[in-house]
Amino acid sequence: MRLSLVVTILAMGALAILLAIEASRVYRDLAETQQREALTEQLRFIVHDLRGAFEGKARELATPLTRDSAFLAAVRAHRHDTVTRALERHARALTATSSATRLEKIYVYDAAQQLVGAFADGIEARAARQGGRGSGIAGASRAAALPPCQSLQLQFARRNPAEADKPLSGICIAERNPYYAVVLPLGVRGDTGSLHLVMDLAPNLATAENALGMPLALAFGDGTRVYRSVRWPAAVDENTLVVSYSLLAHADSKAYMNLSLARDVRAFNARLAETRRLILFIAAIVIALAIAIALAVLQKTAIDPLRALTAQLRKLRQDERHLGQQVEVRGNTEVIELGEGFNEMTTRLQSLYQNLESLAFTDPLTKLPNRALFRQRLEEALAGARRDHRPFALFLMDLDHFKEINDTLGHRVGDLLLAQVAERLRQRLRQADMVARLGGDEFAVLLPGLDTRHAAMAAKLLLQALHDPFNVEEQNLSVGASVGIALYPDHGVDLHTLMQRADVAMYAAKRVNDGFAFYDAKLDTHAPSRFTLLGELRQALERREFRLFYQPKVNLASGEVTGVEALVRWKHPRNGLVLPDVFIPLMEQTGMLRALTPWMLDEALAQSHALTQQGHTLTVALNLSARDLLAPHLVETFAEQLEAHGVAASQIEIEITESTLMSERERAQDALARLAEMGIKIAIDDFGVGYSSLAYLRNLPVDTIKIDRSFVIGMGYQEDNAAIVHTSVDLAHNLGLDVVAEGVESDDVLRRLHDLGCDAGQGNFISRPLTADELQVWLRQSSWAQNKKSPARGLGRAARR
Repeated sequence: MRLSLVVTILAMGALAILLAIEASRVYRDLAETQQREALTEQLRFIVHDLRGAFEGKARELATPLTRDSAFLAAVRAHRHDTVTRALERHARALTATSSATRLEKIYVYDAAQQLVGAFADGIEARAARQGGRGSGIAGASRAAALPPCQSLQLQFARRNPAEADKPLSGICIAERNPYYAVVLPLGVRGDTGSLHLVMDLAPNLATAENALGMPLALAFGDGTRVYRSVRWPAAVDENTLVVSYSLLAHADSKAYMNLSLARDVRAFNARLAETRRLILFIAAIVIALAIAIALAVLQKTAIDPLRALTAQLRKLRQDERHLGQQVEVRGNTEVIELGEGFNEMTTRLQSLYQNLESLAFTDPLTKLPNRALFRQRLEEALAGARRDHRPFALFLMDLDHFKEINDTLGHRVGDLLLAQVAERLRQRLRQADMVARLGGDEFAVLLPGLDTRHAAMAAKLLLQALHDPFNVEEQNLSVGASVGIALYPDHGVDLHTLMQRADVAMYAAKRVNDGFAFYDAKLDTHAPSRFTLLGELRQALERREFRLFYQPKVNLASGEVTGVEALVRWKHPRNGLVLPDVFIPLMEQTGMLRALTPWMLDEALAQSHALTQQGHTLTVALNLSARDLLAPHLVETFAEQLEAHGVAASQIEIEITESTLMSERERAQDALARLAEMGIKIAIDDFGVGYSSLAYLRNLPVDTIKIDRSFVIGMGYQEDNAAIVHTSVDLAHNLGLDVVAEGVESDDVLRRLHDLGCDAGQGNFISRPLTADELQVWLRQSSWAQNKKSPARGLGRAARR
């Protein structure tokens, strides 16, 4: 830009120099014109002075004659001889006349303009030049024969009376010779006549050019030379200035003569050239100063500010962190306005970039970093850990029962709950730690500098933060969490490995319901990748790799086995038994559960028929998902299968979760009503972790509620859980419902459930889930199955076994 400005200024400077040159040329022409006009004016003055000199001399010469009364009387009387002698008497006086004004001829006219007398050779020099011609009367006769300047004499005669006493003069031409003639009146207003004096111009021109110091020349209009000074230049060139002045001459017809003056202008031209050079020099200096000043002004007001803006723009291209930095711009109004606009634009771009970065790296719901930013920070943590050889812990956390909350109370409540969970997690972490939401109800936590012991303490602290209920829209919601922990470098040294292994640990924690779990290589065998599972599940359906296990239920009052719950397991060819928590969600999401449910119903009914044949009248409970409950031909399928296996509807129980009930209530209520009409029992599974109201459950054909295992297990060490169980039992009994407690893991819990009035129990303390063959053996050998005694005795006996 600067180069273009310099070129522009130089071009303007060159144009200015050209203008200066043209101005100097105009100045030279003007000076020459003024010189020419001055010389012309001098010529005019010369002519004016010559006229004055001639007229003055004519008056001087004519005065003696005009005062001579005898001369005037002779003129009036037309006495030629007397007039001529009078003229001769004055010859001496005329001869003494200075050569500056040489008198050539004198003519005397009467009042009628008749020639009375003449004198021609009063000057011997003139007579000598004419070849010794005679003088006196004979000369007068010759002169009178050819009187010059008669046109001037006639003009004098035609004047009006008011101008009769004034002389008349002018240049006249006779015999191709120029003269100056003066006509003077004789007498009063010329009543006597007139005196006509003719004088030679040449001596006067010579005198004038001597006074001027410049040569003169006189020529006719056709170029015929009349007079030229001996100093007239031989050749006229650029160093000679010639000016002319036109003179009207009196002759037979009007004729013009040119009086010319020649002047040597070499000194004048030299001064002009010097002045021109001075003008150009001054112009060059002024232009150079103007260019320097313009460049300085441009440098300060435009170039420097634009350079600063350009430098800032280059910084912005290299690093967006320079957005919002203000550039101080000084200059003219336009540049300042441009700078202010640039600063405003970068500020707005900074705000926009921050917003976009926030949208790109921040979860809009919880305001936590999102998956993309967490992966970026995890990469940075890996790089720092490799450099400083420091460990760190990676937590993957998944909320328990969040899907039920979302399905039951709606996404709005779920979103508000997630925001509160995020805030609690954020408050419990150190400043150096980072928590992010990866999606759904899954969170990730990065904790620098933690080893195994401190990672376990941190996991307990985070789980404790979620222990207290969350108040969301006037509802107290309780959620737990499962945390999977992977440590650097023990469990992995790259991002993908650490994330995958923390995910494996999280699913392990979810299976054992232990809150948190560290990664263990053995876990990979029992918890394959969910992506791999999707392909293997389809093959498992075709190969019939699923098995039903049965967990007994015991009446706590009598100690008698009243039923079993059918639990599906996947017998994986490599990983062994896979629990439903791993594959059921995937099958439900992909729709494969529709193919598994009919098989489960067929197997459960077959086992119920077999138990009846062996003398065990037990209720077989089967878990149904929301998709199963809302299937269009569910009731017809149950009716057909019951008839096909010869099993009474009263021997079948359906277990559904609260979230399943809250999903499309009308359709779910209609399906349950039709199943209940068939005699099938209805049980609400995992009661207490959902959010359906008991008033709503009262309107459903429900027979039993099953208290969630998380409350039952916690009874041994937390009174809050015991209070929840107690309340649930009382409310259920008030509604005419039976209560079954899941998760009975100890004799103490069993006795407390009995004391609270719980109807039945189910858990590993009573029996783990059994295959069909193992169940038949257990029913024959277990003291629970053979217990027909009082409740106290039955419980004690079972405890001893």
